[in-house]
Amino acid sequence: MVSNLYPPYIHGGAELYVSHISERLSERHDISVITAVPFGQNGSSTRDKVGERKEATYRFYPLNLYSNYYYSRKPGFIKPLWHAFDVWNPHAYAFTKDVLKHERPDLVHVHNFKGLSASVFSAAKDLGIPTVHTVHDYALVCPKTTLLTRANASCVNARSPCRVYRSFCKRIDPAVVIAPSDFVLNTLSSFGLFADVRKLKLPLGIPESEPVVKVDNGTFDILYVGRLGKHKGVHSLIESVKGLDLKNARLHVIGQGSDGARFQRAAGDDERIVFYGFLAPDRLRQLYSIADVAVVPSIYAETFGLVIPEYYQHGITVIGSRTGAIPELIEDGYNGFLFPPGDVEALTSLLQMLSSDSTLLSEMSRNARTSARTFDLNVHVQKLEEIYKEVASR
Repeated sequence: MVSNLYPPYIHGGAELYVSHISERLSERHDISVITAVPFGQNGSSTRDKVGERKEATYRFYPLNLYSNYYYSRKPGFIKPLWHAFDVWNPHAYAFTKDVLKHERPDLVHVHNFKGLSASVFSAAKDLGIPTVHTVHDYALVCPKTTLLTRANASCVNARSPCRVYRSFCKRIDPAVVIAPSDFVLNTLSSFGLFADVRKLKLPLGIPESEPVVKVDNGTFDILYVGRLGKHKGVHSLIESVKGLDLKNARLHVIGQGSDGARFQRAAGDDERIVFYGFLAPDRLRQLYSIADVAVVPSIYAETFGLVIPEYYQHGITVIGSRTGAIPELIEDGYNGFLFPPGDVEALTSLLQMLSSDSTLLSEMSRNARTSARTFDLNVHVQKLEEIYKEVASR
């Protein structure tokens, strides 16, 4: 496995997903993980195992101006130079190649590689090791990985450096490309990527978890779990809740990010809106138990949204913006509702409606639990193993 981040260094669902499948696969296979650590943190060029986990991890700091882990905190003027180093990082190439020579794997599964660069593909190719690539973001066509401009608008006319970068990424030729949604597959095709490469849709899986026991505490509880970035649409959600004519509404905002302070200022003195920062799993389950609805208000085209099946697992109705892959996960009127991204009025109307219809909420909660079965991690890993077997036998 190759992943730019790996627990305990987490930005989002992709790192947790890689951790989950690595743990599950290591029960039957010899799994090694190559990942990056921030500068000054403990790295290792040898096989490290953490606790009772069976997979080995190789951690290092890829030489650059700063770590990808702190990317969102860095000033904009320095980022173009960081990206220039990150197109093809010779240090990451040398480290990855050394590990692959030592481990001699049957194949390499590359996940997010921002911060490691495309050189990890080169390292495997030069050793004759086939690669599988799972697409978790838009790093292949957008250095920022979001396909958004600085103003958080859809990037239509890319600048010259971005076009050069895309041309370089077209040289990447894994044996198989896996995408979690049709939207991602269509996006890759629209940019002319992987024209001659086998492409598969495989929705991400989540580990089984005991559903929470729902608690009615007399309030209408709205949940947001994710990064606190403007592209995630949290500002729209805050504005919507502030406009709710509902004194017993509560918005619980869980997560961290570069725009956290800005969102807290936007919430102002509205005591119905509470920010928690990062929460441990047990504390998060407590909030799941009281949640009536969760909102995924992204204004950028999500490639999947791993938190949505997690919400379903606990019987939580989901309201999501109609963008990217979100409509592939939410069946409008069955396990949730969709609204136009950034449309505060439409979101407010949906929240107001659900707050006054407990019968509908109960029905959708049952439907959500049914939907969660689609994302069984064991089934997902079995499908991965089938792909691995086919690629390794070529």
